[in-house]
Amino acid sequence: MVATSAGRATAGPAVCYTIQPGDTAALISWRMTGSLHQTYEPWFQIVDGYARVVPKSQYFTLQAGWRACIPSSRLAVTPNRPHALTNASSVASGGVLQAVAASIAAGAWLGVAVLVVMLLSHEGWEHLRRRKAIARTLKRFGERFVDEFERPLMMPGCDEPAVESRLCVIPRRQRLEIMLAPAGRRRYPNLTDHRSNVTYDADRIVRLLKDERIVDGQLSGRGKWVVIACHFDIYLEQRGRK
Repeated sequence: MVATSAGRATAGPAVCYTIQPGDTAALISWRMTGSLHQTYEPWFQIVDGYARVVPKSQYFTLQAGWRACIPSSRLAVTPNRPHALTNASSVASGGVLQAVAASIAAGAWLGVAVLVVMLLSHEGWEHLRRRKAIARTLKRFGERFVDEFERPLMMPGCDEPAVESRLCVIPRRQRLEIMLAPAGRRRYPNLTDHRSNVTYDADRIVRLLKDERIVDGQLSGRGKWVVIACHFDIYLEQRGRK
């Protein structure tokens, strides 16, 4: 009776496939016709357990046991679907095996994709967290450095800063540039007249702050600024955690 109803719906000898749990209209279309886009053709019909034609608007809620039917002339012939496979039971049994294989393949790829996304997300967040932590450490070190450098230069009863200062934090390079210049009419610090004094003060303050993760670099000049380059030794920090 299903074959007769389906034959009227598809206007010709019909080939039917019994819908399995997890099947979708697009998957059934691909399995029977070789294309994902035939589900809304007039000759592609799905009938329920009472041989009633299911409206195409309900194709997103298919039930196991229903049947999808197409004219036998529309059945795709591929190496995995011989031309002799034109009866309902053969199509159904072959469809079950293909559905299982497709489900396993889809599930495997989905699992791999989810795992990759999780790993990338974890690595990305961990990398971002480390960069923010390094930036905070370098900024705090730079602020303490400037305070210690300026402290002996402050004059009693004077609220004006003894030096101008800027901090340039570059987390991706684990680099900090402490930039100092004389404030007001002062001449110190500068590398023209006081290179040895600036070098001494920089070394003294780095030792005073006692943060072995911060390695001081060479002094350089940039316009009016004395630039003291420092680097964050990430390997030393990792060794200290072990």
